[in-house]
Amino acid sequence: MKSLAVFCGSSKGASAVYAEEAKKLGAELTRRNITLVYGGSSVGIMGAVADSVLDAGGNVIGVMPDFLEKRK
Repeated sequence: MKSLAVFCGSSKGASAVYAEEAKKLGAELTRRNITLVYGGSSVGIMGAVADSVLDAGGNVIGVMPDFLEKRK
């Protein structure tokens, strides 16, 4: 497997455990040399996964629809 799409929230979730597990997922993806494909946001659980991959030196591809990009 070369890449994996992960869909998750742009909020922090109801418990800190969600962000911690997201970080673990990001580290594991990087360890296995799997590129993360995700929603393109830098916040919430989505951002936690992406930041974890980037911090570990992995690759990410952010996909954000035009209508969300314009909301920035």
